[in-house]
Amino acid sequence: MNFRAPVGALFLAFSGAVLAAESSPTTDSKEDPAAAKSIGVVRMLADRTIMVGVGSGDRAQAVLMLRPGDTQYQPLIDHVGGLKPGDTKSIPPWPDPPSPSHSSDAPPPAPSER
Repeated sequence: MNFRAPVGALFLAFSGAVLAAESSPTTDSKEDPAAAKSIGVVRMLADRTIMVGVGSGDRAQAVLMLRPGDTQYQPLIDHVGGLKPGDTKSIPPWPDPPSPSHSSDAPPPAPSER
């Protein structure tokens, strides 16, 4: 059985959903700053699979499918503020990791330098 045609159609349909969600007139960057900085869009399908489209511009540059039980499934749902079958939401960027604290003290000398 050739799965390329259905997957291709699904990818094109999702790319269109990404475009529609990212250019939606109801999302004003002044009202929702996270939407203005979106890194992509997620959509939960009826079987609870999450379709993730990431990228910038008017099309998804990558599409990923996450199924229940995947290690990134629940963290992604939590990150977008919850998701139910049929929902489509923008993905806000993840916060930057804290920068390491820099000490003005010099590191201890190497054992060979003691």
